[in-house]
Amino acid sequence: MESTTSSPQNKLKFLQRGKKSTWLSSFNVTDSLGIILISNFAYNTLILFFLALLYGAQARLANKPAPSLVQLNTGETTAVEAIGNKERTPEVIKAFTIKTMSDLFTWTGRLPGKDGVPFSNLDSDPGVEIQGKGRRRGKISTQAWKASFALADDFRDPFLLKLVDLTPSNVFKGKTQFAFVPQFVREPIKIKEGEWTIDLVGTLTVLDTTNNLPTYIPFNKQIHVRAVE
Repeated sequence: MESTTSSPQNKLKFLQRGKKSTWLSSFNVTDSLGIILISNFAYNTLILFFLALLYGAQARLANKPAPSLVQLNTGETTAVEAIGNKERTPEVIKAFTIKTMSDLFTWTGRLPGKDGVPFSNLDSDPGVEIQGKGRRRGKISTQAWKASFALADDFRDPFLLKLVDLTPSNVFKGKTQFAFVPQFVREPIKIKEGEWTIDLVGTLTVLDTTNNLPTYIPFNKQIHVRAVE
């Protein structure tokens, strides 16, 4: 018959097994709780990080000026960008130069009218008299006189006197017409703040209305452009 009495060695093994089981149970509960706490902390930290990024993006967006929009005469809108008071885009400089030169050297004997109005229905240009040294020098076209205000003050007066010599009296009788035709304009070169040089190539077409035979005069000039406030 087998004895049921446990030896001291068996009792020791039993106690050791009991202690081992209790330790594992304690470890699992504590470790699980720690993992949950660490995961929750990491999750909250990640949320705070993304909230900080979102707040920074919103702050930058709030401080960023809203885009300025202008409406064109066609009804379309386009975005505009703020630049310095002495800065001009190359397109603006080229357009200003071409328009000014065209108005200065186009003499048709007629006043400009609305688009679509036939040339024959335009009013005759009486011209503008230019005084030189206290006496009458002659006349230039009204359009050229208006365009001359785009010239520098110290250059305008001598230029107008020279323009009088270039403008034949037959222009105001409808017998001679001049038209400036731009052919090439180079990109403006900035020489200092608010000042540029630009090369303009074109043709000055002279038409004698009595025979309708045009004469072509080459035009090749370097023009100095200055921004005004």
